[in-house]
Amino acid sequence: MLKKGLKEKSVKVVLVCSLAGMGTSVYMPAAYAEEGTAVIQEDARTVNSLSKLEIKDTALDQKFAEDVLDYSATVANEVEKITLLAESNNENATLSVNGVKLTNGKANDLALQTGINTFKITVSDGINETMTYTVKVEKLESDDNLLTSIGLSSGSLSFDSKVPAYNVSVENEIKTVTVVPTLSDSGANVRVNGTVATSGGVKVPLQIGKTIVKIIVTAENGDEKTYSLTITRAAAKKTESKDKDASSKEDTVQKEPITGANKTQPSASKGDKPSSTPVDPSNNVKTSNGQVSKVQQNENISTQKTKSTPVKEAVSADSLGEEVKTPPFLNNLTVSTGVWNKPFDSNAHTYHVKVDNDITSVEMNAASSASGATVEYEGESSGDVKIKDKAKTAISVTVSKDGNRRTYVIVFEKDMDVEMDEEETVDDIKTNETEVEATQMSTAGKTETVPSNDKVVQGMLNGKEPAAAGSFWGKVKAFFTSLF
Repeated sequence: MLKKGLKEKSVKVVLVCSLAGMGTSVYMPAAYAEEGTAVIQEDARTVNSLSKLEIKDTALDQKFAEDVLDYSATVANEVEKITLLAESNNENATLSVNGVKLTNGKANDLALQTGINTFKITVSDGINETMTYTVKVEKLESDDNLLTSIGLSSGSLSFDSKVPAYNVSVENEIKTVTVVPTLSDSGANVRVNGTVATSGGVKVPLQIGKTIVKIIVTAENGDEKTYSLTITRAAAKKTESKDKDASSKEDTVQKEPITGANKTQPSASKGDKPSSTPVDPSNNVKTSNGQVSKVQQNENISTQKTKSTPVKEAVSADSLGEEVKTPPFLNNLTVSTGVWNKPFDSNAHTYHVKVDNDITSVEMNAASSASGATVEYEGESSGDVKIKDKAKTAISVTVSKDGNRRTYVIVFEKDMDVEMDEEETVDDIKTNETEVEATQMSTAGKTETVPSNDKVVQGMLNGKEPAAAGSFWGKVKAFFTSLF
């Protein structure tokens, strides 16, 4: 009975152990299967990687590694292309850059544009996960702001891209010159006196004397370089016959009063006897009977000839009682920008210059051939003058010497409507321009015989401004005062 009980217990222990052993054998294979799967997934992620990535003669921003996917590099502006080498250890993989197939392990040329160039390199075998590497190559902007040549429709110059300033001379009949600059770098831009230059160039109007032309070249990166042309247009040539004519008339003006002053005059009451009264060279010469002598008549005739002939030299002291000094002239006047209504002439005293609406100041440059003469712009020595934000701005340029002065008026015009409070000022400018022109012409070498006590006319002859507030010169003074 005891033996039978022991045998049953032994059978139960064996069954329990068998069940325990079966559970263990089922569990272990499952654990091995999971570990195998993990290894296979890890290989799939690395099978489509690159083993090499480089750009010939250009360094990447970091050392290449299979698991680093982003790179960058920088090249100079003159570099037109890069040579890229990409290689994978997966012989079945296909490589491409920006969708274009590459040969595995072979260098490929890729074109560059100015700025950032992005290249995406993909590695795929059609089975495993595709991997993508990104390379960004920056091509720097150009700093080339040079010209290779400057063409001119008239005149010539010997050009060197490193020389910034040139002088050119043209004949008087040349009124405009077309300037054609050629860029060293097509990515740059060039302006001539503020106007964008095209292949046909920019036409520049020329005044008599010097005209400054500014050529500004701007590179891709914003660097600027300025070339300057000083074009001198010759003055008009005077004919020899006109010079002789003027010289002959000057001689007549000087000789006639001197000849008549040595004659004695016959008396009106005694026509057969000459009067012994000497001739007074003053303006009010009378004979003993109170009548005006022939000498005075000769002087009057001479004075009339002087009035009708524009002679720049003043008459001698014998005809007026004292020497009349002529105010100095300007022989050249230029502005940094704008289009003149007519070429500059020393004998013309008013001009109109059209400027762009955004111009707030201009640089004026005037010169006089008179030694020791002083030039002022709006009463200042500096030629840098302000332009108002209005339709018209009048600027006075005065040349003076030894108390004698001459004034030129330059009216800068903008293409804008005249405001209501500006209409009166514009009308005043037009009126006073005419008055100044007329006055300047009367004082520019023309003479008159006037009584010595006529201070207003004497002041005009001497190029000085009379003090009388109600006179014409008083109006001119008030005009220039209003400009300030």
